[in-house]
Amino acid sequence: MNSKIAGVILAGGRSTRMGREKALIPLAGEPVIARVIARLSPQVGRAVLNANGDAARFAAFGLPVIADRPVRGNEAPGPLAGILAGLTWARLEGFSHIVTVPADAPFLPDDLVARLTEGLGPSEAAMAQSETGLEPLFALWPVEALAALEKRFASGERAPRRVLRDVKHRVVTFETYPAAPDPFFNLNRLDDVAAAEFWIKGW
Repeated sequence: MNSKIAGVILAGGRSTRMGREKALIPLAGEPVIARVIARLSPQVGRAVLNANGDAARFAAFGLPVIADRPVRGNEAPGPLAGILAGLTWARLEGFSHIVTVPADAPFLPDDLVARLTEGLGPSEAAMAQSETGLEPLFALWPVEALAALEKRFASGERAPRRVLRDVKHRVVTFETYPAAPDPFFNLNRLDDVAAAEFWIKGW
């Protein structure tokens, strides 16, 4: 566990492809977000949930709930709004960094934080990379970068991988193995839920 790092579970998306809130989808007898919390919490000093709407629906998980950074009109703010909300909360709570993960990634690496922080400078960011490319929602962000990220967000930027260009950072490659589930697998469609169930039963 790294006590200076807070974990931010991103659940602010609209789940349009799934048709219902992905974080609460049952997976092997429990909501998928419960599996995410169980894998992330031992790696960080404290975890928080980024979600919009009525926070009471997440009360059973015992985590603080913070909403996305607001935007004008009906624009969907995207995950960068959740990252900014997490950084703002972490600064108030005295953390140096946050690590972000999506709420629908039940197999996220149990060494994610250790790998992202290995050799990390005090004001650096780090982003995971798999065999298929960058994994921008699995990233470590320094609280010191908040002002720079806020400026890009205000200018209309919404992509985490693009704002990373404004922050000193490195990319950390994670291996995948045929006998284990993809650690960055997430649930976008009902077929993905069935695939995750298959992995859980046989893994």
